Amino acid sequence: MLIETLPASWYVDESIHAREREAIFARNWALFGPAEGLSEAGSWRAETVNGWPVFVARGEDGQLRAFHNVCRHRGATLLREASGRCRLAVCPYHAWSYDLAGRLVRTPNFGEAATFDRSAYGLLPVAVDTWGGLVFVRISADGASLLEWLGSIPALAEPFAKTRDLDLHGDRIAVEGACNWKAYCDNTVEGYHLPTVHKRLNAAIDRDNTSIISKDGGRLVVFDVTYASDGSGLRGAKGIWFYRFPGFQGVLGSRIFKADRIEPISPGRMRYSNWSWYRGLSPVEIEDSQVWSKQIAEEDIGICESVQWNMATGVYTTGVLSPVQEGHIAGIQRLVREAVEM
Repeated sequence: MLIETLPASWYVDESIHAREREAIFARNWALFGPAEGLSEAGSWRAETVNGWPVFVARGEDGQLRAFHNVCRHRGATLLREASGRCRLAVCPYHAWSYDLAGRLVRTPNFGEAATFDRSAYGLLPVAVDTWGGLVFVRISADGASLLEWLGSIPALAEPFAKTRDLDLHGDRIAVEGACNWKAYCDNTVEGYHLPTVHKRLNAAIDRDNTSIISKDGGRLVVFDVTYASDGSGLRGAKGIWFYRFPGFQGVLGSRIFKADRIEPISPGRMRYSNWSWYRGLSPVEIEDSQVWSKQIAEEDIGICESVQWNMATGVYTTGVLSPVQEGHIAGIQRLVREAVEM
């Protein structure tokens, strides 16, 4: 029996987007970025993750913490640069000041009454943890630990290069596209499109010795890849690509580690962000790898934008999934249905 896709309306509807944001993205861990640059007391970095402005900071006590990047006075953005060092986070609007444990410590010229309790107006916390040189955040206060959430990923990553043994490339790749995040992730978990969409990537893998498996109740889809000559120069002879629902991707090899965040911006727009670590590659090879990563993302987004356009026209309402090629899409779409509870 063929399995139908999610309805096209789920890719364009504002109410579905709002429900997914709370039921899926707030409750799952999300890649914040590399841990590099956050080791010293007072160091911080700010990002918008899945629509929430967040900053992560190393406190004077050495503890890594994360908070909503929102002043509790009138809602201004607290830290407006991408990164920095400080002892206090000072709001640029009215100078309310917070220490890096999130406590409100100064309210200049506020004229506080005796009933004003500063301890009730500390920064709003966000869950934070690290794995493998990566920082993750979770908006919801409740949920599985990061290691529980990662599931099979640490064991799968063990045979491959670790970020601690590689060098972080300084430039993040970021690509936005006019498509729903699900269109992009549907595309991510199938290899059906490689010969038509990714000519170079398709030539770089040995398809007869590459498999796609699902783990952790369908939340993790893993490509066990053997590279042909065109791919092994950059990535080694063997590697894995993985997608962990809803928005964490990785590419692991003998000389590279790539970590991606896929996130919704609106029902019809998403963002792909990538950080890469390398070892033993020349500057020319690293540049080629960076260009290639961006090309793959742009090729995926390009085809997904055409899907999105037709989802929005009202002509296409639903489709069917190949039982041979697209079973992992069915698993991911099942997780969406269960989370949205419709």
